[in-house]
Amino acid sequence: MDFEGMDCSANYMIPVAPDVIAYMNERGGDFRVSTSCSGPVLMSVSVKPPKSSDIAIKAGDHTIYISRYQLDWITEINMHMVPRFFFSHDEYAL
Repeated sequence: MDFEGMDCSANYMIPVAPDVIAYMNERGGDFRVSTSCSGPVLMSVSVKPPKSSDIAIKAGDHTIYISRYQLDWITEINMHMVPRFFFSHDEYAL
């Protein structure tokens, strides 16, 4: 699978899955990977604003902010990080 990801602020290169970029394009705006009780979660910055300690990763025309607490554990940003309640009934049924 091809991934796109370009570091914007430090020496971090985290691949972003193409379906995540498509998801971001469809919804518009930037996103943030933050900590939840079930692991890393990808949310719109309108729901979960970035923090000054976050690392910014360029993904297509958008930016994904990643909590510094998640950096050591994330190897790629994929659709498993999007909470299921953001999917329509037939998308990404697992």
